[in-house]
Amino acid sequence: MPSAARTLGLIAAAVVLAGGGFAAGRLTASEHASTASDCTEARKLYREYIDAVTPDQEPAQQRTNGRMVANTILQNPACFSTADRASAQTILDTIDQGVQEDALNDLKECLADATDEYSWSDC
Repeated sequence: MPSAARTLGLIAAAVVLAGGGFAAGRLTASEHASTASDCTEARKLYREYIDAVTPDQEPAQQRTNGRMVANTILQNPACFSTADRASAQTILDTIDQGVQEDALNDLKECLADATDEYSWSDC
């Protein structure tokens, strides 16, 4: 009988360990059904933003659409590849750099146009 009790104890321990592992896995795993539906929406938005970019748009509108595309990718990392996420971050960095360069160029133009001390206040 002691061997039957030992066997039963080992089986019970195995069930507890397996159940604990399963529970821990479920707590840390993503939901496949909701991820699939979330990805559908994210990919749909991504496609809409990509299609909205045209060469004849104002630079500000192109930047806005670029930010929308990049943020859609970065805020849904499970739906896009590592390369997509890296590209999205590069897009945001490039946009930020362009905005800073534009601001600096505007300031340079304003300073170049300033001819008297009162013109400086407009910069």
